[in-house]
Amino acid sequence: MAAFTLIELLTVIAIILVLSGLLFPAVQGAMESAHSATCLSNLRQVGLAMQLYAGDNGGSTPLVWQSSTCRWMDSIKPYIPKNSPVFWCPSDSKKIPCEYDPSIVLSYGVNSFNFGANCFWYGVRLVNVPRPSGTILIADCTPGNYWCGGGSNFTSPVVGVDYRHQGNSFCAVYCDGHAAQLTQTTQQDWDASH
Repeated sequence: MAAFTLIELLTVIAIILVLSGLLFPAVQGAMESAHSATCLSNLRQVGLAMQLYAGDNGGSTPLVWQSSTCRWMDSIKPYIPKNSPVFWCPSDSKKIPCEYDPSIVLSYGVNSFNFGANCFWYGVRLVNVPRPSGTILIADCTPGNYWCGGGSNFTSPVVGVDYRHQGNSFCAVYCDGHAAQLTQTTQQDWDASH
C-alpha cells in the first residue's frame, strides 16, 4: 500500500488554498449581490406599505416624527409589523435598534430633505410629488437612524445615507414604488417639490 509523502500532501494543501483563494472573492461578491437583492425587495415592501398608508389617509405619507414614541414605521404597522425583518438590510452589520423602541432594528430612513413645499418629514400627498419615479422616498440610512438627508443643503455623499453595498452604493425606493441601487445622486433625486 503506497502512502502520500509529505511533499505530495503539502502540494495538495497548496492547491486547495490557491483554489479557495480564487473562489472566495467570487463567493463574497455573490453574497453581496444577494444582500443587495434582499435590500431592494425590503425597500419595495416598505414603499408599498407607505403607499397603502397614504391610500388610507387622504393620500399623505406618515409624518417621519410624530411623537417621542411614534415614528413613520409605527404608522405603517397595519401593513408591516414594526419588528419585521423587512426593516433590516442584510448588509447592515451593526443592527442598531431604535433608541425609543429596542424592538425595532431599522436600516432604512425616510428622505427628510426640505427643498420646497413638499417635505416627507411633515408628510406629503403622493399625488403632489411632480416626479414620483424620480424622487427618493426611503433609502439605506446610517444604523440606528430613521431618516436620511435633511434640511435644504444637498451634499454628496448624502448625509445620513449609508453607502453599505458593493461599489460604495446604497439602495432606495422611489415614490412610485420602484427600487434601485445607486452610487450617486443629485438634489433633484431627493426634491419632492420639483
